[in-house]
Amino acid sequence: MKKTTLSVAALAVAGLLSMPAQADMLLGGKVGYDAWFAKSDVNSNKDEDSTLHNSFTASLEHFIPLVPNVKVRYTAVEADKKTNNEKVSFDQMDATLYYEILDNDLVSIDAGLTLHKFGGGDFLNQKIDNFQPAIYGDVRVGIPATPFFIFATGNVGEFKDSKTFDAEAGAIYSLGLVAADINLKAGYRTIDHDLEIGDVSTLKYQQSGLFAGVEIDF
Repeated sequence: MKKTTLSVAALAVAGLLSMPAQADMLLGGKVGYDAWFAKSDVNSNKDEDSTLHNSFTASLEHFIPLVPNVKVRYTAVEADKKTNNEKVSFDQMDATLYYEILDNDLVSIDAGLTLHKFGGGDFLNQKIDNFQPAIYGDVRVGIPATPFFIFATGNVGEFKDSKTFDAEAGAIYSLGLVAADINLKAGYRTIDHDLEIGDVSTLKYQQSGLFAGVEIDF
């Protein structure tokens, strides 16, 4: 009887000690910031000067089957339309639901759907307030025996008279810590949007350039 009691107690203690590790496996996420230095093209009028655009990302991954993971990203977009010196600026907010198709130490593949929200600005005195669905994909591949990864992320969508494309690719240096991994990122990002603004205006917006950022993976 005493042996049985001691065995149950030992199992209980082992279970309690293992709970933090299990919680880390069952729930995780990322937060990140990118500094994007990009040139813009508004309706075929190019801005030759690179400007800084801020981008923030957060994601949450869980263990619940069939329920997608969640990722949100905010990007501030701004350019000068050279033909009439009109300033074009808007906010791009992306909400993504995705599944992990593959996830191991060397390769991860995610796929899902994104809803873009364009707002907070105007074009030709018309308010920018657009929603756009898109297909989402993300691939990361590790270089064996190194802390380096290469990655590619993209959103492609078309709905009614609007089209969107947003993609980036680059490299990651991952620094493993006790509570989280610190990922240093660098690469190239491009967006290419054709947005119907109001009833008569079309905003063809392109923006491309190098970015550098940091990501905390917990």
